Amino acid sequence: MAASVRPEEPNGRRGRTARSGELLALRDDLAGLLAHDLKTPLAAISMNLDFVLDELGKQASGAMRSALEDCRAANARAIRIVTDMADAVRLVSGEKRATLTDVDVSALLGNLVRAAAPEAAARGVRMVWHADSDMVHADADLLSRALDRLLERALRHARTGGAIEITLRSATVTMRVRSGAGDDVDPTPPEAAMRALGTYFAEAALRAQGGAVWTETDADGSLLFLAALRG
Repeated sequence: MAASVRPEEPNGRRGRTARSGELLALRDDLAGLLAHDLKTPLAAISMNLDFVLDELGKQASGAMRSALEDCRAANARAIRIVTDMADAVRLVSGEKRATLTDVDVSALLGNLVRAAAPEAAARGVRMVWHADSDMVHADADLLSRALDRLLERALRHARTGGAIEITLRSATVTMRVRSGAGDDVDPTPPEAAMRALGTYFAEAALRAQGGAVWTETDADGSLLFLAALRG
């Protein structure tokens, strides 16, 4: 008697394998899909906040205008996060490539430090920096954004009364987070300090240009954020 062959059912192993493949593909595309779908509502929020602030003019109370300005700043940050997420996905997949030109890193770094100075002052954190004059072949926009995200992360780990010491030597940027006098060092392990969208974007942006991003601790336990601008 001939052996019978059972047909593959939709919920059989083959069906489960196909669905697993689709889920894996969806997982890989999720960041890009989220970034794409979030852009429109965030842009609408931004336009409406601008409209309300313009219409209110001087009629709004100081507290109301301050609240709306905070909303606008938070929304702008959300748009930046979404843009970073989308670009990181495109850089990792190879869909987006770095456009390399000659970039004066010392001038770029100086601009970033000056832009971050108000936030550092508000947090009670000193910023000290020294940059050797250095030209690198890089994507100016991606490089600027990557270093900005690292500086933002360093500020997140800096404590009141502490300092961030920034140096540029031999095409390597080092951001050293020092504690305030009498404070213990930041206990955050270097690998945990890297677990943030900003550092993920920075790593993707630098790798696309032949560089690298990583964290470590020095001899006194200070947390270091490092970016090698050339591989």
